[in-house]
Formats: sequence, structure tokens, C-alpha cells
Amino acid sequence: MKKKTILRALAAVSAAALLLGGAYLLTKDDFRLRLKETEIKPYMPTPTILAALDEASEPETTTSIAASTVTEDEISPTTTSEITTASPELPSEVKEQLIDSVQSLNSAYPDAIGWLYIPDTVINYPVMQSGDNSYYLDHAYDGSPLKAGSVYLDCRCEGRFRNPINIVYAHNMKNGSMFAQITRFKNDSFFESHKYGWLATPETVYRIDFFSLAVADWHDELYKGDTSISEWIPHIYDRSAVSREMAYTYDDRFVSLSTCSYEFENARNILTGKLVEVKEA
Repeated sequence: MKKKTILRALAAVSAAALLLGGAYLLTKDDFRLRLKETEIKPYMPTPTILAALDEASEPETTTSIAASTVTEDEISPTTTSEITTASPELPSEVKEQLIDSVQSLNSAYPDAIGWLYIPDTVINYPVMQSGDNSYYLDHAYDGSPLKAGSVYLDCRCEGRFRNPINIVYAHNMKNGSMFAQITRFKNDSFFESHKYGWLATPETVYRIDFFSLAVADWHDELYKGDTSISEWIPHIYDRSAVSREMAYTYDDRFVSLSTCSYEFENARNILTGKLVEVKEA
């Protein structure tokens, strides 16, 4: 009996050590992530700029007619209201400061090609790009090891988001960071209340008009990138868990924000929007 008691005690101690070890590693990773977020602050949009973007994310809904639109048969049954297609405007100083910040970031870290911000979420990160799609899975913007990785553009895409289809990746972190909140867009009310994101590059600023949260396998055709827009848009609606109508032309450009999800093995949640270049107010 005494031997069994000792064995049980040793097992309990071992289990506690493993739990504490796991907690230590998690805490250490969280600390590293917070440290990197602190170090990048000089290049982040200021609270004043973010407030201006938040305000600009609530324009009045307008309806416009484009050269090509999604037909009724191509729209998911869960489609919600139509998104505005009006060109967004920002005060000139806001647009200029966003561009200047990204230019400074790019000068300090050449792999940094933009800044992504989605109001009312934690998504407020630099966008990186390397020569492959694995490096920034476990590296921070400065090249240091980081399990949370970075937000990064697919290496097959042109670095200034000039492709018709631009695919951006990040982890779905358990602590809610990176692209974890992308999965919340599957909720109709959350999707409806978060219609816009913002992307700044060294040349310009875009509003992202979100119109679909799709659920697909990691090797779905949505990731091919070279599919024609006329085929790609209907396929997105076919894969959408929630969506809204969107007017578009074949000259428009789009961005898909992709992260892991758990609906099935190798599932991905893909939040897609149209890139609309910002005008100066």
C-alpha cells in the first residue's frame, strides 16, 4: 500500500510538472507576442488615426450598379444585405500618416508590405511577405522566432496587392490574437456589424469591403489565386457560411484573410472583401 501511495504521489507530481511546464511555455509565448507588439508600436497607426478609421467604417449604405454583379443564383441562401460600393473618403492627413507609417515600417523591415486593421477586433498588425509561405508561420516581423508567427501575404502574390486575388494568412491563436477573431464572422450579427477593414501600403490606403466568410479545405480552389474572377466569385458564394451581395467589375481586386478552423480536418475560415482605394476628403 505504501508503495502504491508513493507511486500515486510521484504521478501527481509529474502531472503537475507537465501542467506547469505547459503553462510556462504558453506564458512565455504570450510574453514574446506582447513584447513584439510593444516593439512594433512606433510603426502602428496612432489612436487618433484608428479612431478616424473607426468613424469611416460606418458610412451610409448606398446602392450602385456595376458592369458585372453577382446573380441571384450565385448568392448563398444566408446572404444578408448589400454592401456599399461607394468610394470611401478619409481626411488627407489620415491617409498620408497611414502611408508614411507603412513606408517607415518597410524601410526598417523590408518584408513588411502593409498594415491591416479591422475595427472592433484585435486585428491590427503589419503584413509581411517572404519568398515562401512557411517562414512567417513561426517568425515575428523582425525575423525572431515566434510561435504565433505573423500576418503574411501569399508568396505567389504581387507585393503591393495588385493581383486580382490576394491571399493573407495568420494563425488562429488560442489567446485570441492574430486571426483568431476571423472565425467570429461566421456569426450573422457579428458579420453584419463588421463590414469593413483597412489596408495601408507604402503607396495608398484601401478599405476592405467584406462580403463573405467561407469555410473550405486548405487546398480548395479559393487558394489557387489564378482563377478568373468570373469563376472565383461564384465559388466563394458556394463555400460561404454567411455572405452579402456585392457589386463588382472584372477589374476589381480582392483580399482573402485565411486562418485554421475546426469544422472538419484541415478546415479553413476565409474572410473575403473587395479592395476599394481611399480618396482624400
